[in-house]
Amino acid sequence: MKYKISELATVLNVTTNTIRRYEKMGYIKSKRTQNSNYRYYNEDDLSTFMNVRLLRKYGFTHTEIGNMKNSDMAGLISEYERQMKKFDEQINYLTNLRRRLKDDLILMKKAEGIKQLCYIRECVDLSYVIYQRRDEILTEPQRITAIQDHLYLSPEVLRVYLIRKADVENDRPILNAGVAIKTAHVDRYNIKQNEYTERYEKRKSLISFAKLPVNGEKNVKEALLKEPFKYMQEHNLKMNGDIIGIVIANVIEDQQEMQYVLVGVPIVEMQPLDYLL
Repeated sequence: MKYKISELATVLNVTTNTIRRYEKMGYIKSKRTQNSNYRYYNEDDLSTFMNVRLLRKYGFTHTEIGNMKNSDMAGLISEYERQMKKFDEQINYLTNLRRRLKDDLILMKKAEGIKQLCYIRECVDLSYVIYQRRDEILTEPQRITAIQDHLYLSPEVLRVYLIRKADVENDRPILNAGVAIKTAHVDRYNIKQNEYTERYEKRKSLISFAKLPVNGEKNVKEALLKEPFKYMQEHNLKMNGDIIGIVIANVIEDQQEMQYVLVGVPIVEMQPLDYLL
């Protein structure tokens, strides 16, 4: 059966420009009638066009499809297996990305209520890199490399704040901003570690929610530490390591951009000797 270009476009539900483009790329080839010199296509062209569209749906590039035209069965199987592996990697990445999205959603719903100011649970084991100390942006080349790896290679990247235990004890708590991922993802996504990569180990923590202005002065003691430290005093607990804050979301409240932060303070129970120190 012969198809005019308009008829082939109608059957395939594409434009005539698409037909011409596929012909220019060498997938199909029109013939000319002897009498009218009209361009026409046959059943083989229709079948070839459909096959190319299917392969494009599978994610193959035009270059790959062009190479596959000359493949035998073994070569075709190899290409399909390679594409399957790519899909599996994408599915795994999206599954983890969805998990991170779900975690954010759960935390946002908790933060929206903020009915229970503090509760105790184990924190997540994290690998993190600091990029800002107070108002200073840290730009060492190896640090930047580590930041980019954490930020772009893992689907579950977190924005975090670190408050060093020593700074709190010296009554000078400083916010250190960074990015973090679950430690389990370091090997999973082949993320290289260097001297600027730090580890936040899983430990018993006092969890609370807080809000910080995105711009302007951030009162660390009042906004982040007031409620957890009050709870610790009331329940005979003490700080047992650096404090971590995980940024949940940026929102607009009263015409000001605010960050909701999940604060984790590592804790242990105070022993009788602690009261004497």
